[in-house]
Amino acid sequence: MRLLILALLATAGACSAPGDVPAAEANAAPAPAAPARVMDADDGTYLDRIDPLGGRWRLQRIGEVDLAPFDGWIHFSAGGFLNHGAGCGGGHPAFYRLDGERLTITRREAVRIGKCGGGSAAQRAAAGDSERRLAGFLDVAATWSRPDERTLIVGTRDGRRAMLTRPVEPYPELAGRWLIESIGGTRLVTERRPASLTIAMKHIGAHADCNSMSGPFEIPAPGRIAMPGSLMSTQMGCAPEDAAEDALMAKAISAATSYRVEGNALIFAGGPGMVLRRPPKPDRSLAGQYQSCGDTMLGAYHEGPITLNIGAKTMTDNAGCTAAYRAEGPRLILQPDGGPACAASAPPFVPGEPVGIGGAISTIAIARPDGFGFSDEGRLILRTGRGLLMMCRKGSPPPFGG
Repeated sequence: MRLLILALLATAGACSAPGDVPAAEANAAPAPAAPARVMDADDGTYLDRIDPLGGRWRLQRIGEVDLAPFDGWIHFSAGGFLNHGAGCGGGHPAFYRLDGERLTITRREAVRIGKCGGGSAAQRAAAGDSERRLAGFLDVAATWSRPDERTLIVGTRDGRRAMLTRPVEPYPELAGRWLIESIGGTRLVTERRPASLTIAMKHIGAHADCNSMSGPFEIPAPGRIAMPGSLMSTQMGCAPEDAAEDALMAKAISAATSYRVEGNALIFAGGPGMVLRRPPKPDRSLAGQYQSCGDTMLGAYHEGPITLNIGAKTMTDNAGCTAAYRAEGPRLILQPDGGPACAASAPPFVPGEPVGIGGAISTIAIARPDGFGFSDEGRLILRTGRGLLMMCRKGSPPPFGG
């Protein structure tokens, strides 16, 4: 469910001037150089550090009121947008910004709680109250903190606090992204992007060259798997060969009755059967050529291509603006060169007000990236003053390259 920018440079080792040394030492073979430390590479933690609220959180309580029975949730996405629910439909979009441990939430439309479905009249009334309680709390939220990896505390100006927890993946050995290698013993070959299957939080999804499909699954016993219902699918019109790929994947997923994991392979049995493999680990080094992909920054629209060419010490964007940069962990410090291509000034951020970017408009000048991290799929996520910007490395395999 989740939502960055540029960074780092390789450091050069410092050398001291030689003084007088004994002849034996002077003639000795030089000691092997220590391996250079890669300074522009994400160690796997950077995305969480630049987007600490990103993703879905489950609401446990507000103050002393236990709201866990209502399955309340808040989803922070794209580094600046959230929605939420607490037992009565949910939704309720809003914008958010972080400044250190300060949190500002802005709504462009009022929260409207409709009639809640299911249960008795008392249960529906309680669900509506829970929904209103969470919405009212977020409207005055002012602080956030994460005392540990799986806990989020949100506070208000009047001192109230809400506790949320990160959901725990129930099937970690299956969770994540897999590449579909073969179905029914025949290799699955696609044209535009690899056929992928993703497993997370008791849901399974897949896509190839056309529609995406997903649905809940169950593990009734170790090594057993079942889909209790039909897969839901998008309804894009597909070429006959692409529609056939979708139908084949849907059949293999729905008919699977057992699974086993062998090294980096996941094997479904039952029906035609399916063999999947973990994709290779992504390149998390910053240097490279990138183009925008997936979500663009919050409130931005394309005036043309959004690109970055990142070297060891400088980066250049689609408008020709060049900036020297250095990285301190996931933090980026940029110094534009002052040329006319970098002269564009970013308008003040107003939640929900769009701004043009790309083409002749400098990404560096408008986005002002100040942090970076890589997703598990290998996308470069840049933190900007307007949310997160997703970039794909050119030359990497699709769907996260180009």
